[in-house]
Amino acid sequence: MKRTFAALAVLALLTACNNTPTTSGSPTTDAPPAMSPAPSASESAVDTPKSADDLVIGFGTVGPVSVGMSKDDALATGLFDADVAAPVDGCPSPPLTWKKPFSAAADVLTKQDGSVASLGVHEKGPKTDDSIGVGSTLADLKSAYGDDLTGPEDAGYGQSGAYVEKDGAWIGFLLNPAPEAVKDDSAITFIEVSKGDKPGLMRDGC
Repeated sequence: MKRTFAALAVLALLTACNNTPTTSGSPTTDAPPAMSPAPSASESAVDTPKSADDLVIGFGTVGPVSVGMSKDDALATGLFDADVAAPVDGCPSPPLTWKKPFSAAADVLTKQDGSVASLGVHEKGPKTDDSIGVGSTLADLKSAYGDDLTGPEDAGYGQSGAYVEKDGAWIGFLLNPAPEAVKDDSAITFIEVSKGDKPGLMRDGC
């Protein structure tokens, strides 16, 4: 009889242990898997430049605008007006014009189809990733780009151009003195970005 009771006690203990819930093993389906929260509208939106200071000059680019971009794509950035009145009598109406306040520092040249041909910066505000902008000096250029910098060389009208290129895209820097007169403290007066052809660093009256 004692052996029977003992066996029953052991059996009950084993049954109780086997019925104890565990935290390992096969996953349960009591709760759905955790889901990452969806990004908010502000997190998903691309930052839009608010002023000329927000425009970054790159190889063939100024801010989100790229040389070769179609007129429609340029307008979609929200940074341009289309077909505004010509700024000078006798000039054609430009297909694209930077909106204010960007127009105080930047310009755009277009092809016949309205696509972006080149982008220029003629006032302080926009800068490269190396903090080079209008007002920076030749010494700053040398420090930022080293052996990648070509020039200064003749840019016409008694002025000089210095250039950097990457994968066929360019940034050109205009300095007022002629090449033989350029010094390390000579300041950049105009910046132009292009693709394919080296920037001409010229703007006509229109």
